[in-house]
Amino acid sequence: MPRRRTVLASGASLVAATVAGCTGDPTADDDDSGTDTESYTVTVEPNFRHTFDSVPESYTAIPSVWLDIGMAFGIEPAAVASFDRAPLKYYELLPDVSLDTDAVTLLAGGAEEGYDKENFYAADADVNLIDPRALKFYADWSDDDIAEIESATGPFLGTTIRFQSDSLTDGEEPPYDLYGAFEKAARIFQRQAQFDAWQSFYDDFIEGIRSELPPEDERPSVAAIWRGVNPESGQFRIAEIDAMANNTRTYRELGLRDAFQGRIPDGPIGYEELLDVDPDYIGAVGGLTSLTHEEFVSTAVEPFENDPNGRQLSAVQNGNLVRTGGQYMGPIVDLYSTEALAKQVFPDRFGAWPGAVADVPEDERLFDREELAAIINGEF
Repeated sequence: MPRRRTVLASGASLVAATVAGCTGDPTADDDDSGTDTESYTVTVEPNFRHTFDSVPESYTAIPSVWLDIGMAFGIEPAAVASFDRAPLKYYELLPDVSLDTDAVTLLAGGAEEGYDKENFYAADADVNLIDPRALKFYADWSDDDIAEIESATGPFLGTTIRFQSDSLTDGEEPPYDLYGAFEKAARIFQRQAQFDAWQSFYDDFIEGIRSELPPEDERPSVAAIWRGVNPESGQFRIAEIDAMANNTRTYRELGLRDAFQGRIPDGPIGYEELLDVDPDYIGAVGGLTSLTHEEFVSTAVEPFENDPNGRQLSAVQNGNLVRTGGQYMGPIVDLYSTEALAKQVFPDRFGAWPGAVADVPEDERLFDREELAAIINGEF
């Protein structure tokens, strides 16, 4: 389909992006919103707080939570690492919302590696919504490299909320949940009213779903598998549903029980451990974004059914393999992911899942695409 440029919400009111900053206590969460004509300060942990002299108009991001947050405000990125895992298909389902990939600078050769500083210079973004720890870990950048790019472009104000990572965040829980990070971006771009409209839209959406859910003690258990589901390998990585991390948010929002609660494995497990808990559902974390319905069936469902161990699992016998948006979802993807999981697990309450987000009948959708697009485009 032809790509359409996103209409930027109140874009004309954004002043020219001359950005100045200051450093201080990185844990001092003392945001000062200011006004469109005054400087204001924003703190995004674990970064130093930063003072903006004007509202930033452009940003860089890894194809992740922060890209989707930017798009939720109707602001296309100046640069991304790559589009390999970007959730473009969700934007194409919303009227007058899309992403012109040809206008975006690529920062790296892959989603999280091969970063070239020259590409940051070329993008010349006002703010980098990238966790500098990611650049240090994946691209072996130094503090001097980070400081060089901050000096030449804009500050680094991203943070990792997608999962707990021993290598990236020393195993600490993320400092914010999805809407906590979303609100930080609202402060950065001075879009508080738009964020409030988003928050109200989401609150109505999730309240409507939760009001139809069965009692908590009647909800099924799920084993959430991340980093890809490969039944033929016999090796699975289990994500903790109740941890404050973005990758399992959808299961947590619907109150599904963690089949591994109290004994989350540190590393990959085999069929023996999976059969031991025998979950009601097996969830492919991220599979809704990274796979088509056909790919999910051919790479996950059928291999489970064809494996002598896999076919012993109750979830496989009952056709209870599901998929969600996963670690890279921001506010837009979160809505689609929650709708999809509600339909996959509770079809009698929310309507049958057709297999793909694009195939949900209009009269069976759990949120209004037109209303959502209006909020993204500043019409609220």
